[in-house]
Amino acid sequence: MKKLNLILAAALALLSMQPAAGQLNSALRSIGNKVTGAVQNEANKAVRKGVENAKQNAADKAVKEAMNQVIVGKTLYVSVSTGSARADGLTPATPMKDLQKAINAAEENDQIFVAEGNYLGNMDRGYIESGKFADATHEPGKFISIYGGYSTDFSERDVIKHVTRIQPTDQRFTAPLMNINARRPYGYVGPVGSVVIDGFTFDLGENNRYFVKNVNEEATGTPNEGVLTGRFVEPDANPSLPLEGYSSGDEYALHMDVEGNVRISNCVFVNCRDYGIQALMGKGHMEICNNVFVACRYAACQVKGNVKDSDIEFVSLDFHHNTVLFTWTRTKAFEDMGQGFRFMNGIRTIDVHNNIFGCNSNCGVERVYYESNKAMEALKESNLYDNYYFANKRDLEIAAMGAPSISVPAARIEEVDENTIGPKYEGNMDLPQGNDAFINAIDKPYLEGFMSLKIIQSESYNANSAANQVNRMFGLNQQGSEIVRPSMYCNKYPWEKAKDLFGKVAGYGAQMPQ
Repeated sequence: MKKLNLILAAALALLSMQPAAGQLNSALRSIGNKVTGAVQNEANKAVRKGVENAKQNAADKAVKEAMNQVIVGKTLYVSVSTGSARADGLTPATPMKDLQKAINAAEENDQIFVAEGNYLGNMDRGYIESGKFADATHEPGKFISIYGGYSTDFSERDVIKHVTRIQPTDQRFTAPLMNINARRPYGYVGPVGSVVIDGFTFDLGENNRYFVKNVNEEATGTPNEGVLTGRFVEPDANPSLPLEGYSSGDEYALHMDVEGNVRISNCVFVNCRDYGIQALMGKGHMEICNNVFVACRYAACQVKGNVKDSDIEFVSLDFHHNTVLFTWTRTKAFEDMGQGFRFMNGIRTIDVHNNIFGCNSNCGVERVYYESNKAMEALKESNLYDNYYFANKRDLEIAAMGAPSISVPAARIEEVDENTIGPKYEGNMDLPQGNDAFINAIDKPYLEGFMSLKIIQSESYNANSAANQVNRMFGLNQQGSEIVRPSMYCNKYPWEKAKDLFGKVAGYGAQMPQ
């Protein structure tokens, strides 16, 4: 047996010195005359296993290397105000008019430069897409990079000065404002390219339904005269008071089903009624940086891994230098949701750092989901460090065994179990005093309304109501009604002021776009 071990060691050593393509046959020939019968079968089996491991390691390395490649194709130019419907978009002098047309014309690894203006898709349908929403299997999309913030002649790029927005008004649709698919068939190991969304303002405030503001009518949820509207009205609600807006369902602002190198940066997500960013991530790395999220509903950012367990180690997410304010719960009763950032499953390493989380109606950050595979969970890194917090209902929410979730203030995040937050956990703190420029950049009426938020709940029972009379006839339970009246709930935030939040706190939150 000792002799066999030496032979196997020699065979495996030989494997390491030869190209993978010829490893198996060469190694078998080198030991073929030294072992026989059952011993030969055992040796063959060991060698084959070594070769397969070598191949898998090489394949994994190839995937990682492919993800680090930066491939740039041609550039297409789009300007809604100066472009032409029939232009080729290949030069700044011949821009296309329609961003959707440019996306359709783009090929793998192309980039699209978009001038200031409002982009609503083909025939102003209200949304933009690369691949169909919720159908990356049949509509895999493509790896493209889209940059907003250009002047109409493309001589200058400044995302603050030249606002490029997706801002529907009276459109009725059931799709994300922008959907990006970029996936490859199962088993593909070649280059996967990059996806970039940079320099856009996503605003649903002109499309959402709100009560017309009326400080004298409590039911409208108007906290003061300075806010733009009364409270948000859920799409399935049918109230009797005057409304404005056209929402017909829950739509994400930016939805992605992607892999490879992904970056979302220098964007504004404001008045988003169903997530700012909601994404599925395959193998690769996603970076979400230097964005402003204001008055989003459900959650500002939620990214899930979309791979099998054995591939989770190849998925990572970096959420940094973002400003996340006024994330609202799912309903006016403040029952659930309302998170700034959510740690989700299917991602090996998540880094959340140098952000500002403020005035989020549930929590700034949530960490309550755990992998069903305990071995996968043990390997996960959920890093939360160097962030500022202020006026959140909870700074961090974590899960608890046999009890409601636990609220953790910023100063105590370091006390959270290292298997929940870590290995990086340092530097979380309340927003330091002296950041008046940041506080003053927040819309004052909106901030005052949130800081004085109150919820009134009442129940009523009318024995003579038509419903209760019929119920008594059939021996059914009597019915009452519950009224929930928040003084404010997801009211419209002035989208133009959201960009004022860039660059107000050095090193934290969204910095001035470069």
